[in-house]
Amino acid sequence: MQTIGLPGGRAATYEVVGEGRPALMFPGGPGFAASYMRSDAELFADVLRSYLIDPHGSGGSTPPADPKDYSPEGHARFYDKVRRALGIERVIVLGHSFGATTALTYAALFPGAVERCIAVAAFGMGTEVDAVEGGEAAAEQTAAIDRHVGAPWFDEAKPVFDSWTERVLATDDPTEVEWMMATILPFYTAHPERPEVAAGLQKMKGHLKADLAAVKVWEGGLYQTIDLRPLLPKIVCPTLLVAGELDFICGPAQARSIAAVLPGAGVEVISDIGHVPSIEAHDAYRRIVRDFLD
Repeated sequence: MQTIGLPGGRAATYEVVGEGRPALMFPGGPGFAASYMRSDAELFADVLRSYLIDPHGSGGSTPPADPKDYSPEGHARFYDKVRRALGIERVIVLGHSFGATTALTYAALFPGAVERCIAVAAFGMGTEVDAVEGGEAAAEQTAAIDRHVGAPWFDEAKPVFDSWTERVLATDDPTEVEWMMATILPFYTAHPERPEVAAGLQKMKGHLKADLAAVKVWEGGLYQTIDLRPLLPKIVCPTLLVAGELDFICGPAQARSIAAVLPGAGVEVISDIGHVPSIEAHDAYRRIVRDFLD
């Protein structure tokens, strides 16, 4: 892990994986360190030199002075300060989940710095916005969750998921959020019972170190009300949206809502997987991204 200084006495921690064209890889959350993107970076290590930058407030990166900067726009501005401090002129941006939403935001706010944008399991609308638009994403979520009824872990995980926002806002202990996330993690895949998927989830649990301030801002209204669509037409670079067919939180409905206002974007839906293609469909995921980069 390396550290770089930023203006105002701030700092960011990061690691570099691979060789090739420079890429910034943005993790989900918000509030999780960049290390969980290492599996993605390793898939593309022969073609990308990936900078896994801890978001502000995570790992060793300085928290934002204003909690409002835990928004996608605030994250994008932070990452751009790091890019400039590293002396990188143009980059590929690749993000997963909230990181994918941040990647789209970054491409919109800093079009001159972005060569290509890859948004994996992105969302453009929060729950309240989706409800106004007809609730397609919510219906996808219900169907994806119901697939797991009867699984041995379901009866413990479902109450945690249902009370997620209330419990996050009530706790002062980041380890509780980490335990909650580990408990509901099987929902993020379509087939958590498969040995290779279970192993991937177990590995992922080791990287879920929460920035409680970020998670509280997220659950305190940001997630519910976010609407990325007015910003998306500012994206001018080639853009790829990757979604899992059975993703319970950022599935095809979210990809379609983004593509509707970004008609030049490519959309790839990987069948029979959930939220984490690097675990459930690494070969297909690698091929799709490599083809786009080529």
